[in-house]
Amino acid sequence: MNDLSSNMDNFNISIIIPTYNASGSLQLLVKHIEKSLVDFNLSIILIDDCSQDNTPAIIKSLSKKYDNITYHFSYINKGQQASLQAGLKLVTQPCDFVVTMDDDLQNPVEEVLKLINEIQLGYDMVYAIPLSEGDETHKQPPVLRRIGSHMRNLFFDSFINKPAGIKVSAFRIMTYELAVKIASSQQKYFYLSAEAFQYQINVSNIFYPFVPRNCGKTSYNFIRLMTVYLRLFLTYKLDFFKWGKK
Repeated sequence: MNDLSSNMDNFNISIIIPTYNASGSLQLLVKHIEKSLVDFNLSIILIDDCSQDNTPAIIKSLSKKYDNITYHFSYINKGQQASLQAGLKLVTQPCDFVVTMDDDLQNPVEEVLKLINEIQLGYDMVYAIPLSEGDETHKQPPVLRRIGSHMRNLFFDSFINKPAGIKVSAFRIMTYELAVKIASSQQKYFYLSAEAFQYQINVSNIFYPFVPRNCGKTSYNFIRLMTVYLRLFLTYKLDFFKWGKK
């Protein structure tokens, strides 16, 4: 891949971060973003999904410290995907790219630069994937996370417009134009990647070493994962015959 970093100056980047009980990580994450991506015009959008700790107070404090932070509080726990849609709707000013990432420090901020480099090659969306499956030289995610990732990849292989071999994740970058289309979804159950694959888009992956969780714990369990994929199945148009195709 060509080094396109010289073309990055003055890019307008909106970063959407859904938060839930992120008191142990959020301040460090925002500090790292502000320090590592200082060459960009950043807008950080924090969407809190009814946290039960002091995350809302931390968000208010961060918004006073950094004038590029906006936020929204949900007073009912709606899930990560609803938070992402709320964040997309807050991208009210045109920008170059929109990034989504988790609040738990498992999505390395440094990888955002690689995402920006990759999407400049002409893609509409680029997913960052932890490099761990089948690679014994890297730390492995917990079993539930591996199961969830496998199921997600299997499920999304059935989407008609998803290119073969592309994996999906919550850590990604997309063009502003695609973000606007996705945000306009009228689906009762919203899932960002499912919305993206309703369109004919160019998609790519970058890979990075898996980063273990050092604080907090996942809100997902097996039953919740099953519920997510059942709702996806009932909401979006799929072609399960693709599973047998290479």
